[in-house]
Amino acid sequence: MNERTTQALHHLMFEVEPHDYPEELEAVRKEQTAIHAAGDDALKAEAADLIAENAVDMQSHLADWHLKSRQRHPDTALSDEDLMAEVERNYALLEELGESERIAAAKAKTAKVKSSNLLKLARGADAGLHNTRWGNDYASGLRDAMQKGAILVTTNPVLVGVAAKESPDYWTPIRDRIRADNPKADSVEIAALMTIKVVVQNARLLRPVWEMSDRRLGLVSLQLSPKEAFDADVMVEGALRIYEGLCREIGGTPNTVFKVPGTKAGITVAGELTKRGIGVNVTVNFSLPQQIAFAGVIEQNSTAPLSFRTQMDGRVDDPIGEELKDAGVADWAEVKTWATTAIRQREYRMLCMSPQDGGLGFRRSFCLGASGRGPWNVLRSVADGPATVFLTVFPNRQVEFDEVPREINPRAIWEPVPEEKLATLLHKSKLFRQAYEPDGMATEEFDTFLPVQRTLTEFSAAYDRFVAWCGGQDDALK
Repeated sequence: MNERTTQALHHLMFEVEPHDYPEELEAVRKEQTAIHAAGDDALKAEAADLIAENAVDMQSHLADWHLKSRQRHPDTALSDEDLMAEVERNYALLEELGESERIAAAKAKTAKVKSSNLLKLARGADAGLHNTRWGNDYASGLRDAMQKGAILVTTNPVLVGVAAKESPDYWTPIRDRIRADNPKADSVEIAALMTIKVVVQNARLLRPVWEMSDRRLGLVSLQLSPKEAFDADVMVEGALRIYEGLCREIGGTPNTVFKVPGTKAGITVAGELTKRGIGVNVTVNFSLPQQIAFAGVIEQNSTAPLSFRTQMDGRVDDPIGEELKDAGVADWAEVKTWATTAIRQREYRMLCMSPQDGGLGFRRSFCLGASGRGPWNVLRSVADGPATVFLTVFPNRQVEFDEVPREINPRAIWEPVPEEKLATLLHKSKLFRQAYEPDGMATEEFDTFLPVQRTLTEFSAAYDRFVAWCGGQDDALK
C-alpha cells in the first residue's frame, strides 16, 4: 500500500466527522471509480485497494477511536449497522469494477481481525474490564496491527534491518532514495536517516491515537545505535539532536519516546531526558533492580506525559532456562516461562500499586513487556490494577496468539506463580535471583548482567550489518 492510499484511509477514519462520513465516502467511491476507469493497471489496483482496505477499516478497531465513539460524538457516532451499510456499498462497487478477488481478500482479512484475541484484549481495555494495552514490536506492519487495537510501536535500527531483510523489494528503494538525497552522508548517517523515516511514518499513523488519548497512547519508541549504551553524554546529545529534527519533521511535539539502555549510564540519560519533558523507554531491561532504579529517577525528574520500562521477557527467560537445564531440572523449559511472570508481578505490586496497598504508586513510568516467547507472556500480564501494563508483540507472536480462541483473564497478573516453579527458580537459577530480588544487583552490576551483555552484543552486531546495508552492501543482511 503506497503513501497516498494510506493518507486517504487515514483521512476517512480519523479526520471526517461521523455525520459527514457517508457523504464523504461516497465522494471517494466516485473518485476511485473514475481513476479505475481511466488508469493503467497500477492505478486500477490502487483504487481497488483503497476501497477494499476501507471496508476492513470500518469493521476494525480503527473505527472505534472516532467514527463509533459515543464519548467523542454522543449524538452523531455511527453504529455498526451504519458502517456495515457502507461496507456493503464498497463491496458492490468492487463487484462492478470486476474486483471480486479483492472482495474475497477483504472479507478474509476482516474475519481474522474480528476473531483476533488481540482485538479482544484491546476492546477489553476500552471497556474498562482491565488495564492492559498492546503494541507492535516491529518496524513495519503497524497499520494492520492498529486494526486489531495496537496503540504503540517499537522502532529501532535492528528491527528496521530485520524488516529490510524480509522485504528488500520495499526497503531497498527507500534506502537508495535516502542515499541519493544525501550524497555526502556516510553509512552511519544513512542508518539514522532510515530509522528516523520509519519513526516519522509510524508516528503519523499513531498521531490521532496520541491526540485523542491526551498524549497517553499512540507513542513510537525510537532507538539509535546500541553501541552507545555506556556513554551517557553521547546518548543525551544524540537524543536531543534527533528530537529537534523530529519536532521539525512532524510539526510539533513528536509522539515519540527514546529508548534508553538499562545500563548504569542509562540512568543518567533517563533523568536528563525526562526532566526536559522527553519520554523514555528503558530497554535492555530484565530485572527488578533495574526497574526500581529507572522508575525512581523518572518519578523524581520527569515532566514527560509517559515513559516505559521495557522488561525483555524472553531475553532473560532463555538464559535462566539454560541455568535450569544445566542444573538438571527436568521440566526446565516449562519452569523458565514463569521467570518474567514472577518478576512482573513483584514489579507491579512494588512500583505501581498505591501506598495504601503496599506499593509506591509510581505513575510517570509504566511496565512494558516485550520479546515474549509465547502466548503466556501476554495472558499472564493482563492486569486490572491502577497502572496500565503495556505489551509489545512480534508479528509472528501476534499470529500465534490469534491462532486459537483465548480467554482474557482481567486479573491474570494476580494469579500466583505455582509454588514449586518459584522454588525451583529461586534455588536453581542465580540469574533469576538477581532479577527477582529487589536487592539482587547493585547499579554497578547492571552492565555485566548476562542478559544485558548478550543483548547488547547481539544488537551491536545486527546494527553493524544494518549500517553496512545502508552503505550499499546488499548482502550484509543475509
